Amino acid sequence: MNKIQVIGHKNPDTDCTLSAIIMADFLTKKWYTATAYIQWELNKETQYLLETYNISKPEIKTELDTGNEVCLVDHNEPSQAPDNLTDLNITWLIDHHKIQFESAKPLKIRIEPLCSTASILYKMYIAEWYEISSEIATMMLACIMSDSLLWKSPTTTQEDKAIASELQKIANISDLESFAMPMFEAKSDLWDMPVKDLIQYDYKNFEFGEKKIWVGTLETTNPWYGLGRKDEILIWMQDLKQEQNLDFIMLSIVDILWEINTSITLDGNDSEIISKVFQSPVENNLSNLWARLSRKKQIIPDLTEYFNSL
Repeated sequence: MNKIQVIGHKNPDTDCTLSAIIMADFLTKKWYTATAYIQWELNKETQYLLETYNISKPEIKTELDTGNEVCLVDHNEPSQAPDNLTDLNITWLIDHHKIQFESAKPLKIRIEPLCSTASILYKMYIAEWYEISSEIATMMLACIMSDSLLWKSPTTTQEDKAIASELQKIANISDLESFAMPMFEAKSDLWDMPVKDLIQYDYKNFEFGEKKIWVGTLETTNPWYGLGRKDEILIWMQDLKQEQNLDFIMLSIVDILWEINTSITLDGNDSEIISKVFQSPVENNLSNLWARLSRKKQIIPDLTEYFNSL
């Protein structure tokens, strides 16, 4: 049996972590010896899910073995992949983001514009007539709830909702709000977190030619956990920008309940970019980006257009 390593993006969230576990199960059904990994410590939402549903935490690896096959899930940006990406034998790619990955050889790839990677994995199980256990269904449903923000994210599709309805039956979960709200409350418990961890809680790096940008997100039911520490956050953002030689950095604090994005940016060029790209003035390092809840669909596309035009 071929060995294969399954891994999500840097700074793992619920969809990337649980999708790696689910994909490892899928590949095991295809007679692989599959193992799921994560690249860093889990956020509190994912920790809550693993503890509540007795799911084993994957091992942390920032570099993978070069002798075995590799499956990337929930990402295909090289900057978000394992550190030794160029040395790896990538054979599978399952994702719901725009395509950035280049390969010198054919590989098994599935990318669809659904709200979560787990939605795609559900369709893969159905296509192969593989049984979806209650545990796998619960994990899939958690991924969909996390990435759709209980249907509030614009990335949500009718297909995601239909898939969730089928998963509810398998997992015996009748009330999605009762299932999702404890996840969001766990994600929101950020008050005692060190500021450096707070601003790196959920971030992604992007490269546009020679330009490097960093876009962080805090999805919370209590935005004041982050906004109340703005001055500390700005100091660490400045340090990160210099340390990583970034051309732009921002942190969006997304109020899940009221569906409002308040973003923190540094003075100078970064604030000018925010004002220009999103037509939102910056006051005291804060800008109201209104209902831009999705980094993937409502933030990155506009920043991509701006930086590619330079």
